[in-house]
Amino acid sequence: MGYDAALPFALDQPRSSAQTLTHARALACHPGFALEAGVDPSPEARQRFTRLYGAPAYVDLASWRAASKDAPPDLVVIAVAPQLQPSLVQELLQLTEPQLLLLEKPVASSLEQACGLQAVCSQHPHLKVAVNYIRTWLPAVQGWRRRLQAHELGTFLYGQITYGKGLLSNGSHFVNLAEAWLGSFTPGRLIKPGPYCFGFDREASLELLANAHGQAPLLVRSVGTAGLRAGEVDLWFERGRLCWPNNGQSILFWPRCDPANGDSYSSLAAQPEHVPTHLDHYQLEVANSLYRFLKDPGTNSLYCDLNDGLLTFETLASACAP
Repeated sequence: MGYDAALPFALDQPRSSAQTLTHARALACHPGFALEAGVDPSPEARQRFTRLYGAPAYVDLASWRAASKDAPPDLVVIAVAPQLQPSLVQELLQLTEPQLLLLEKPVASSLEQACGLQAVCSQHPHLKVAVNYIRTWLPAVQGWRRRLQAHELGTFLYGQITYGKGLLSNGSHFVNLAEAWLGSFTPGRLIKPGPYCFGFDREASLELLANAHGQAPLLVRSVGTAGLRAGEVDLWFERGRLCWPNNGQSILFWPRCDPANGDSYSSLAAQPEHVPTHLDHYQLEVANSLYRFLKDPGTNSLYCDLNDGLLTFETLASACAP
């Protein structure tokens, strides 16, 4: 709740806040949702939530459900540390079953926890689960996903991800983005295990192999040991170069140019094409997509569902193992 708490906003008015960076702000400003309640063990956080959004806040899930007289909610968001997420999902589903559950990333802090989460959710076949890898939900990212699925850029040749602040905690954002564009990866060699962080994570550097692209390599390198937080995806294709730069404000694309006279090699355009991402309102874009899915799940899909989130986690978990 804290990232955009100080910014003015208007209820049911999308983009009325200069930024939309939290779940509460996105749902409060979205005219298709009614933000009904919050749950937080901190008294200060509960008071702040009620003061900002005019909705009640409860100390735990059981207190919330005891006070709720209506049908199960359409949407529940669980935004906690990954170590806590699987047990809270289990507790929630013992109390109620929403139509849609949005989880934070990473989905767990260990493979054992991730498998447990999957098992709990599988006991509720009507439950739909989404994972908040925010970049994958952006319309600009989905636009490029469609272009890549149509093979507009030809063969994927090579790529690199640069990240910092934990492979699972932050680097997984950019691996998930690469999966949205390129499909699944097989873990290759572990280049450097890196130091542990956050009790479950590492600043690991490793190689991933693109399964749908002839095992073309994607190198994932950490700069976190220098105290740097980063996130950049740089992909080279037969027909150009596609980049999510570190600031994420635009997706950059350098198309391939025709060879100069007498040259058998092509170069890339001197200046890239820019596609704005509207990253300042990323959580609103997630809410927009979830709203469309709830209104018409037959037509609209979840851009990152539980299987997608688990795939990202499982691809990287071995690099973070003790």
